Amino acid sequence: MTAGLLFWVLHLIAQAEAGPKFDYDKIKDFTKSPTEHIIIELDHPIEVRSVRGLVRDQTGFLRQSVIFEIREKSSDAVRRATTDARGRFRIKGVQPGEYDFKATLDGFQSVVGVIILSRKADPKNAIQIQLKVGV
Repeated sequence: MTAGLLFWVLHLIAQAEAGPKFDYDKIKDFTKSPTEHIIIELDHPIEVRSVRGLVRDQTGFLRQSVIFEIREKSSDAVRRATTDARGRFRIKGVQPGEYDFKATLDGFQSVVGVIILSRKADPKNAIQIQLKVGV
């Protein structure tokens, strides 16, 4: 290996190690799938009026038995729902505020992010999650 190529390899490794690290404390109280090893974190919060939505896989197939969990940022209490045969979930009686969430299904990459529950949100908005097959 030439010195120039070795420099680039070491540079790329250093960049990868210097990148942002996932904060596992944010999901410590959430369910972990037996095969979970990849977690996708959404860049932007989802603003909705209620905690309801759909979970699909990357082919568009509605996924049953997905565990969808939320936790208010100022609490350790986790609330959860499981998707039905049509990929739908709902958690009733959730007060406005900011919540961390996680969607988990064995064999798929988990998805985490933030939900902002607001009375000002468009009433048509629903949470839409896409799970990718785990690698």
